[in-house]
Amino acid sequence: MYELPDKLKNLKPYTPVSGEFKARLNANESFIKQDNELILSHLKNIGLNRYPDPYAKKTCEAFGVFYSVNPELVTAGNGSDELISIIASCFLKKNDKVLCFEPDFSMYFFYPKIYELDINVLMKNDDFLIDIDEAIEYCNDKNIKCILLSNPCNPTSVGISVSEIERLVQNVSALVVIDEAYMEFWNDDESLLNKTDKYNNLIVLKTCSKAFGLAGIRLGFAVAGKIITKALKAAKSPYNVNILTQEIGALILQNKHISKERIKIIIESKNNLLRIINEYNFKFFEKIYDSKTNFLFIKTISAEAVYKMLLDRGIAISRFMDNLRITCGSEEENNALIKALQEYN
Repeated sequence: MYELPDKLKNLKPYTPVSGEFKARLNANESFIKQDNELILSHLKNIGLNRYPDPYAKKTCEAFGVFYSVNPELVTAGNGSDELISIIASCFLKKNDKVLCFEPDFSMYFFYPKIYELDINVLMKNDDFLIDIDEAIEYCNDKNIKCILLSNPCNPTSVGISVSEIERLVQNVSALVVIDEAYMEFWNDDESLLNKTDKYNNLIVLKTCSKAFGLAGIRLGFAVAGKIITKALKAAKSPYNVNILTQEIGALILQNKHISKERIKIIIESKNNLLRIINEYNFKFFEKIYDSKTNFLFIKTISAEAVYKMLLDRGIAISRFMDNLRITCGSEEENNALIKALQEYN
């Protein structure tokens, strides 16, 4: 009789917060909807009877133009999650040591566990920064094969300078995977995207789910040197990105001016939300971290109570122990959040 392997026996399916909310500020999505009429008119002549381009060439070329990188170094994926899964399953062997940092994106822990890798964890400091010297020494002493981290970080919103991240890449033999899902909200100069061909141990991940408002189409990218890129394209499923996702992704990336303006609107929303929260000086908020993303990360001893209070009022946010993560929203959503916090205060 077949029996599930131990790694699956107690595994629970992912269950996001569901239901109707007047303010969805929990998933770091863009509050700006895309132009559905433009997208639908663009898709009307697509032949759904044919398999999509296995390498999403048109989409990768649009990505290359948008970010000024060589499209031949770009691999498209079914969201960044798929690319993380490919890296964990194909670029590493069972029991290889992986280094993650706490706190960081949960999928960096999930996929290595599923593929039976040895997960090693270093804690960040009180400001949620990584001690790069400690990380370098740890990697070299422990024979770490892969490092996974986000910059800026989800969930903490904190960013690490490009010079520090590059120093990590330069001083370890491990494969270093930098997830830059939120870099558009910070500073292009802090990105390693244009240095991927300089190092043979670097992969930079990007997504269309945050800055581009395309969470629903599941589109991510990995940018790396030629050797890693060739391996990624060989290891992935042949038709991993469907034709609708490829076409929509290319269309939005090609409209660079519109995308850049929308990113500015999101940053303005985050800054306004931060300003208003600071003005009200809510007594239950102990610290708001220096956000380089489209969300705020707030330390509070009242995390559970505030989270439940907002949920009861139709406002969804995220909670991490004694911290709250609040995605910036539309003016209406932000106002609903502030009103609820005022009443609780």
